[in-house]
Amino acid sequence: MNTITNDAILDTVYDLADSLGVRIDVLIDRIVEEFGEQPYPVDGLPDAVVDELNAARESKREQRRSDRMRRRETESHEEIKRFRELFPDVTAEDIPDSVWASVEGGIPLSYAYALYAASNAAASSAADAVNSRNSDSSPALSGDGATEPVFTKEQVEKMSGKDVKRNYKSILKAMKSWGA
Repeated sequence: MNTITNDAILDTVYDLADSLGVRIDVLIDRIVEEFGEQPYPVDGLPDAVVDELNAARESKREQRRSDRMRRRETESHEEIKRFRELFPDVTAEDIPDSVWASVEGGIPLSYAYALYAASNAAASSAADAVNSRNSDSSPALSGDGATEPVFTKEQVEKMSGKDVKRNYKSILKAMKSWGA
């Protein structure tokens, strides 16, 4: 006769929770919601004993719910405390919906926000690099606050006919400073 150990059952439940992408307590809550708790046979027991058993079961069930709620509350408070230590200047309003969606999926707030911040920093860095390259290749502006650019001889030589036509007046002014 094959027997299943408690460790094997627990491993299977953890594997199932992992495959569904949820924490084990969420999985157990879903199972209880879906199937409920199975009743024990009470045939032949006096009604008073049956009533007492049912009351004890309900009390035990309520205690488990209360314990789960208290544990989740404690975990939430600890996670908020950790988040405030890591990101002291970030308010709840600053946290985007995508981060909250990750938190609801089981990712701790600190990790979800750190991933969001890192991806934003990477995107910002890439944008800064593009802006820097564009700035290096664009014509310089004159220093007197005018919006008219001052072109170098090399910049004008690289211009297309269309660019020369569009910047003709500025090119003529710039040619005076070339001196050659």
